[in-house]
Amino acid sequence: MSHHVARHSFSDFGQCREQLQGIWDMDATQLSAGRLSLTLDCLDVGDVVLSHLRFDRAAAVRSMEAPGWRALIVHVSPKRWCGIDLPAGAFVAVPSGREACVLSHEPWESIGVFVRHETLAAWEAPLANLADADPECRVLVAQPATVRRYRDWVRMVFEAALSEGAQDGAATRPDAILDALRERLAEVLSCPRHLEAQPPLVRVARYELAVAAMRMVQQEMERRITVRDLSRGLGVTERSLQYAFIRVIGVTPAQYILADRLNRARRHLLLGRSGATVTAAAYDHQFENLSRFALQYARLFGERPSDTLHGARAAMHHAGASQPSQVPVQLPKTWRDPLPPGVAAHHVVPCGCSPAPAAGGSRA
Repeated sequence: MSHHVARHSFSDFGQCREQLQGIWDMDATQLSAGRLSLTLDCLDVGDVVLSHLRFDRAAAVRSMEAPGWRALIVHVSPKRWCGIDLPAGAFVAVPSGREACVLSHEPWESIGVFVRHETLAAWEAPLANLADADPECRVLVAQPATVRRYRDWVRMVFEAALSEGAQDGAATRPDAILDALRERLAEVLSCPRHLEAQPPLVRVARYELAVAAMRMVQQEMERRITVRDLSRGLGVTERSLQYAFIRVIGVTPAQYILADRLNRARRHLLLGRSGATVTAAAYDHQFENLSRFALQYARLFGERPSDTLHGARAAMHHAGASQPSQVPVQLPKTWRDPLPPGVAAHHVVPCGCSPAPAAGGSRA
């Protein structure tokens, strides 16, 4: 049994999304000010992928897991998951084909185990019981000491696997990793307490409204959509939309729309294409006042848009000369075929609350 390990560092959620394209469908919008630093560790042992994700900015993340896989997520840091406030140590079992919206707290840390459905079903209880679990019933809170031991073990596994020459060690053998992983997960599930959430009808209504509005913002990226457009398109009052956004995402609809446009402009600049300019990036994302755009951009990302563009071009210039030393994660063919070397296998945040949207969607 072979295994592959990789560590990736990113300064933008869009870069992470490109790595996960075709594996985990996600879209994240940075909400808090400052330069993003994101680290993703992945270890693939065939039909099981272990991941450790950390980043240091608040963000609204929408994501969906690949078909045929089950995600077992330990949220080491607190989060707002599908409108529910999760404390540190929350465990969530997530099925495939379900959409999620999660608000991160600062800093974010989560440990994900992605298992083929048939493999999980063959494991011993209590893990096998999660293969067909109702996602609404699988939000648990583990004991703090158990979560600390689990995190320490995950860190040890990645440090050992990433160390030069360590891949032949007994601690990093695939069979030893899987045995220890099953033991650690079973320990996390021992003596948990169920999360006390607010009444489901209230939570689901606000959550679904916020997610529908986020979809509209994404679909209308070619024009400058407003809060009034959202409320009219969704058939709700602006006040109802405001309540839903603040509860689910933690910001107002206007703040989210602005952050989304700034994030998209940043991803445009990070491409570093020949002939790209800050002016074009601003106008392409509906910013008409260049001075105001530069001020808002620097306030959110901690650098001027021109700095982002120059940095992207410098990185492209040096990309061919030197690349990070790492063993590429090679994911199962059912996730992505063909698979370019170096692609990591980790979702950002999954959820079992919202079915995938149908093609198309509401327009204002």
